[in-house]
Amino acid sequence: MNQNQIGKFIAELRKERGLTQIELGSKIGVTNKTISRWENGNYMPDLSLIMPLCIELGISANELLCAQRLSDSEFKMKADDNLLEAIQQIKNLKHEKTIIDFFTGGGTGIVLSCIFSPPSIRKTFSLLIGISIIGIGWYRKAKFDRLILQYLVICNENTSVKTT
Repeated sequence: MNQNQIGKFIAELRKERGLTQIELGSKIGVTNKTISRWENGNYMPDLSLIMPLCIELGISANELLCAQRLSDSEFKMKADDNLLEAIQQIKNLKHEKTIIDFFTGGGTGIVLSCIFSPPSIRKTFSLLIGISIIGIGWYRKAKFDRLILQYLVICNENTSVKTT
């Protein structure tokens, strides 16, 4: 899925139907600014808006995600590709969450085990390593949270309804 190609495809279909961004936006309950963001490739439509958008543009969701009209023979193959890509993105997020949990849990375990050990250079060194591992986990968690927040902001902006 190429966000820029999808945006250009939305713009092309909207113009084919003789709709302005304002008209298309009002039909599916978003602002013309949201339509513009999609067409510029800055954002993707929210999942809840894909079907209403496709109905207005006279295409299938699969065609939208492929950014092209599909023949019957291409349709199934592209649907499978889109599904596999979505599954891969979910797997990547889950993998990153597992890594974050490993670092924060491992670092915490090291620090807690040092609490009951007698004072020594080894204890100090172990504490520093444990704290460093926790820090790496927190850093990756912050990056992960920013990514999730981006997804939420995109979803929120895509579903914002124009106030009259």
